[in-house]
Amino acid sequence: MPLSRRQFLLAASALVGAGASLRASAAADADILVLGAGLSGLSAALTLQQAGARVQVIESRSRVGGRVLSFADVPGIPEAGGQSIGPGYGMLMTAARRFDVGLEDRLPAQLRHSRVELVLGGEAIAPERWPSSPLNPFPDVDKPKLPWQYAATLLAEGNPLAPGTPWYAQANAAHDRPLHDFFLERGATEAAIKLAYDTNPSYGTSARDISALQLMFIDAWTGMQRRMRPAAVYKAVGGNQRIPEAMAAGLEREVQLRTRAVALRQDAAGVTVTCDDGRRLKARLAICALPFTALRRLSFEPRLSGVQQEAVQKLPYQQSTQVALVARRPFWKDDGLSPSMWCDSLLARTFAHHEGDEVVSILVTAYGNKAAAIDRLGREGAIRRVIAEFEAARPSARGQLQAVAWHSWGLDPDAGGSWAVFAPGTVTRYLPAMSAPHGRVHFCGEHTALTARGMEGAMESGQRAAMEALRQL
Repeated sequence: MPLSRRQFLLAASALVGAGASLRASAAADADILVLGAGLSGLSAALTLQQAGARVQVIESRSRVGGRVLSFADVPGIPEAGGQSIGPGYGMLMTAARRFDVGLEDRLPAQLRHSRVELVLGGEAIAPERWPSSPLNPFPDVDKPKLPWQYAATLLAEGNPLAPGTPWYAQANAAHDRPLHDFFLERGATEAAIKLAYDTNPSYGTSARDISALQLMFIDAWTGMQRRMRPAAVYKAVGGNQRIPEAMAAGLEREVQLRTRAVALRQDAAGVTVTCDDGRRLKARLAICALPFTALRRLSFEPRLSGVQQEAVQKLPYQQSTQVALVARRPFWKDDGLSPSMWCDSLLARTFAHHEGDEVVSILVTAYGNKAAAIDRLGREGAIRRVIAEFEAARPSARGQLQAVAWHSWGLDPDAGGSWAVFAPGTVTRYLPAMSAPHGRVHFCGEHTALTARGMEGAMESGQRAAMEALRQL
């Protein structure tokens, strides 16, 4: 959880009191090593630095930001990771203000351009035709709802969680079961679940392999964001990646990029991190801000054990792949349809990005099995397939599309996916045990967040790990 001012001052005082002994060790490269320069690692590092600790952040990539990635060279600057900032993202917005990163409210533009075309079997189905379509499997009362609206309604109306409650507690174990079962109990048919959720799942590959409890928590969190006033959906000027870049620039010690940790050994004196170039870095403590997909490649001595080791080895991450497109001419004016679509093909979802009222780019995003299928084609094959799928759905787009950016989170060796996915039964089993300190090593990352989601969850987890480290020092 976020540090209160009293907690922070107490922890900082303890560190100052220990400062002389900490700095007496000339062999140490830092008081605390932070592995990973995503939002969680940077949040932890800045909190520790503010308390007086010597902090060194290392990062295997050639950039900071982790799974926050802006396609900065694409018109409209679509986000490949870390798409939007809700009005309740207090820690993230505080960091943006602290480091002079401007935020702009994108909600008015989203509301002006909210139409999304439903494309099934290669045919665009207008909203007014959908209630009577033979492809509509929903109950009569829900037939006007588009597939993504139907799934969201089922979840929201049956969600027993309130924002801020300990969703991971054993008291909620009855909800830590397949989302598919929850939907069935809410009256959905197999055909309705297959269309509304399994077609384009943001979590897992179908409603059968994702815990209803995780989706309930996400629904409670996003619902709270929608109810806040003033209503807003923020984006950093220049792209959300500007925020972690500015945070990294605020560190006293420059982040060591292209530095991959391969082993972490700890003893009574401290920790030693061995890097892939043979260097060894020493500190009193370490904070691992790596997704578990990357943490699996890190050798621990002593080794992790129990539920924590199980979570590190087994927690899956969502597969997602994005291709950013620009159009040579506005083909959507020819067919009168929005460039934003929800499709049952590999095209999956497309999002039009606007400057003013003009469409300047289109971001195609595939999740789950669709992302994996696209990834198997390789970068160039994936781009060709996406454009072919787009042209099949929208004949007016033939010959008009050019790919200008591509990213696969599943193929990214430092990510292995875009966000953590909790399978049925694993929320109450893994959380919060999987983020418990391991001797002198502490863990953070969006997968360990307990009260927030997404980028705000990453910030929260970094502050929590920093607080643990300060207490130990």
